[in-house]
Amino acid sequence: MPQAIKVFYDRKYSEGSEIPRTSKIYALECVPLGDALDILDVGCGSGANSLALAAKGHRMHGVDISSAAIARYRTHGFDGRVADIESGLDYPDACFDLVFCSEVIEHMTCPEVLVTDIGRVLKPGGTLVLSTPNSAFWPYRLLSVFGYTVSELQHPKHFQFYSRRSLIKLLTSADLRVKEVVGRNIYLILPQLPPALDWIPPKLGFTQETRFRTGRHFWHLSNRSMFLNSLFADCLIVVLQKSV
Repeated sequence: MPQAIKVFYDRKYSEGSEIPRTSKIYALECVPLGDALDILDVGCGSGANSLALAAKGHRMHGVDISSAAIARYRTHGFDGRVADIESGLDYPDACFDLVFCSEVIEHMTCPEVLVTDIGRVLKPGGTLVLSTPNSAFWPYRLLSVFGYTVSELQHPKHFQFYSRRSLIKLLTSADLRVKEVVGRNIYLILPQLPPALDWIPPKLGFTQETRFRTGRHFWHLSNRSMFLNSLFADCLIVVLQKSV
């Protein structure tokens, strides 16, 4: 990956923290409770997701391109490695019960390499939980009429843009079978309101969210759903299993 990308993420993790999102909570809910699992958190950042998974009793390992992120990740007592995942995962074959990859694959230039290597490091019968933005989300379709592209509307370091169909096609190319597809379905969006009116959306069931690109927040009426994800989900979450 170009050095400029590493610099971008080092600055991000040196100057700020990860932004919590309900979509990440939904992805975390796809990781089962029960027996402790060896989990690889791909694109682990400073460890927000790994902390949530460790709280479920799992043993966490993380990999990220940012040395600043991994320095913070290790302060939680996790095994963290600085690595360019564009070149693959520097782990032995069949060593993880589960791989967690939340909103990472859209930042890659060669996602096929990562997907293939995830299949390699998973144990037979192991699970991949992966989430990514849905570029066929209805507001993107609507705004395209006015000349906007998804690259203008999403994170500035998104290099891949997936629909439900194209995402599943990629993931199932690596001997992985789809078990479940869910999405954060968003049915209505409100822009940031004047502070005096901020009390109104929560009363109507809206959730507040911060946009990485602008730092401004917006409100959405949404839920976790297994239906109509192709159109209404802004974030797709896929659970896959490696063949036994």
